[in-house]
Amino acid sequence: MNQLVATEGKVNATAHVANEFPRHIGILNDYVRVPYANGSSFASQFLYREFRARGHEVTIVGPEDPESTSGDLPESHVCLKSLPLRNHPGVRLAVPTPSGLAALANQRLDITLGQTCSELLEAGVWLRAHGKVPALAVNTVHLPSVYNVILPDRLYQVKAVQAVFEKVIAHIEKQQALVFNQGDGLIVLSEGLKRYWEARGVHVPIHVIPRSVDPQVFNRGFDHDPFPKQAKKGARLLVVCRMTREKEVARLLDIFAKLILPAIPDATLTLVGDGPDYDSFVALAKKLDIAASTFFLGERPLQQIAGFYRHADLFVYTSLSETYGQVISEALWCGLPVVALADGMGVSQQLTDGETGILVDTHAGERAANWRFAKAVITLLRDRSRRLRMARAAETIVQARANPERCIQGYYQAFDEARRHLRANPLGPLAAYARRTQAVTRWMTLHLELAGLGLLRKPATINRHGTKQPVWEQPPVGTPRLDEVIPSALTANSEAASLTSSSSA
Repeated sequence: MNQLVATEGKVNATAHVANEFPRHIGILNDYVRVPYANGSSFASQFLYREFRARGHEVTIVGPEDPESTSGDLPESHVCLKSLPLRNHPGVRLAVPTPSGLAALANQRLDITLGQTCSELLEAGVWLRAHGKVPALAVNTVHLPSVYNVILPDRLYQVKAVQAVFEKVIAHIEKQQALVFNQGDGLIVLSEGLKRYWEARGVHVPIHVIPRSVDPQVFNRGFDHDPFPKQAKKGARLLVVCRMTREKEVARLLDIFAKLILPAIPDATLTLVGDGPDYDSFVALAKKLDIAASTFFLGERPLQQIAGFYRHADLFVYTSLSETYGQVISEALWCGLPVVALADGMGVSQQLTDGETGILVDTHAGERAANWRFAKAVITLLRDRSRRLRMARAAETIVQARANPERCIQGYYQAFDEARRHLRANPLGPLAAYARRTQAVTRWMTLHLELAGLGLLRKPATINRHGTKQPVWEQPPVGTPRLDEVIPSALTANSEAASLTSSSSA
């Protein structure tokens, strides 16, 4: 263990000699094959590579995926039987079976890290009771936003249905706090979320460890400008996110159409990402008569995203559901100032108001916040020198804060404290048996319920271009050109392209 081990023949240049504990780390992740861009899985891939580079064994535990190939999977993995989430093709829900639990126990893990937003977290609780393995959880989802994704449009608009789901989510949060407390620690990504879970009764140690930004990916993107040629430099607004209601993309489109574009007619809004509400957002842009100024590019490979950050003028973000919002750190790392709504959680922690961007207060109500958001965008687009000052500050501050070594050292501290917590809070034989039974029952019950709720909404298009995301074993290096991935940069918005071309002609 006092020796660095190379991953794919390369060792992270910043990697230090691995800690003696843990020798073997199990990462619980909702995807063993990563079917589409999502911050939680990219964070798991980052941790997988970094810990392996430091000499640890790392096993990924997640749902079996019938579409996976050997090249999609990490070297060491446990694939548990799974159910499909019908409304999200590619998403699978792991379920406990005797053979799966036996395979998990046979890994002889030293610790589990539950980087999951599903009840897969119960695998860590079960293994703690079964084999005295410390269990750490990572909070990766803002539960009150979940029903936004589940409900079809006709039900989403019904207030009575929303009220029911709000009560359901409150109940699930209580259950989530219970599961956290049956482990040995909770990792959150912001101080706001530490307070959030403390208020909901979490009493195990809570560690605030912001995510890192991978320099191998984001210290790139200078050479190739991936923006559509119709997006003029100097007025390029960018958002990178999943195209779902919870990200408040409709609100952003409304602000752009009614408040920003009238003041700066050359402004464009480029949206990178895919998701269940993609088509409705494209339709909304047409309804707002901004199709010629908005470019929906769909999902892009992770290794291409830095080019968008490097060649944009402002990153704009209206989501209020972020446990972290990794795209904020990525944009700042690349020297792109950010205008965002203050969420009191992940986004607020990352953005230094007035220095690396502008954080818009939301307490005065939606109308006032929208106006302030637009004013901030307009002011910065008109003041290039201020944007440049913010860009320099953003790179300096974030590259120090989101350094990989700092992140990994935070995990080592959490690992050590989790081991101490387990030793101080052991389970007797009867309590361990009851804990294992409860964990399996909760796990199976909730995932059966989720699979049923997945029938409420028709299957969404999650990754319409079939974009290939990074695999576990190789760091995602290289920056493919846009036309190497998709024949036309405006495939998803060809009508807008033709309108723009016609007007410019």
